[in-house]
Amino acid sequence: MLSEDVVEHGVSDELHGVDEIMGFLDAHFEILPDYTGTTEAMVAEDETVVVRYTVSGTHTGEYQGIEPTGHTVEWTGVGIYRIEDDEIAEIWLEEDRLGLLEGLEVVERPAHLRI
Repeated sequence: MLSEDVVEHGVSDELHGVDEIMGFLDAHFEILPDYTGTTEAMVAEDETVVVRYTVSGTHTGEYQGIEPTGHTVEWTGVGIYRIEDDEIAEIWLEEDRLGLLEGLEVVERPAHLRI
């Protein structure tokens, strides 16, 4: 489904090519081995597909310097995909990483959200 020269504009990194993207996903599965996702909504127009999703997993590996907590975490995101020649040529991701960090209990929810 990915073109050989696909580019992913990720949450913190830009990845180029299938190998880089698959390497990132492999590392993600080491951190959250039961990582799973659900598509909440999908919209397509011309060569663009937008997906709103929810993902979850159990934190059993080090994540950005955070030792494994054993917590099951859930967060949401939006992916925008540009299709070219029936393959994904470009990806933009926006994710609620604050929600992930809250689930890991390494940051507190902002005061206005604790009501």
